[in-house]
Amino acid sequence: MTLIKWHGVPKLVDRKVEDEERRAKWIAILQSGKAASSIKEWTTEEEAALIKAEDEPMLMKETVLGCLKMQQKQELMVTFRAMSAEEKATFWAEIDGGNGGEVEEGKVDEGECKNGQEGSV
Repeated sequence: MTLIKWHGVPKLVDRKVEDEERRAKWIAILQSGKAASSIKEWTTEEEAALIKAEDEPMLMKETVLGCLKMQQKQELMVTFRAMSAEEKATFWAEIDGGNGGEVEEGKVDEGECKNGQEGSV
């Protein structure tokens, strides 16, 4: 947040018309002597929490990436349970076959997504 926003001066819409008005408000702010809020000082408690966080190993499930990974696993399980026996067999064949389920980066999937767009990996 800029200092002029902190003092409540609105954004420019028409630069030519409002430029002089903003200058006048800025001059009034400077003359009033009103100071912007100061930055909060770093406390010893915050420093101790930082050191503790640096020293302790962080579990993957405690990170956003870990949470997303768990969510994707749960979604995969729900999707798998909803598959027919044929779809499950195809799914397992893809996982177990050829390259172990890994796809080359940038390789385009031959199928289409449900929204009609071409799928890619």
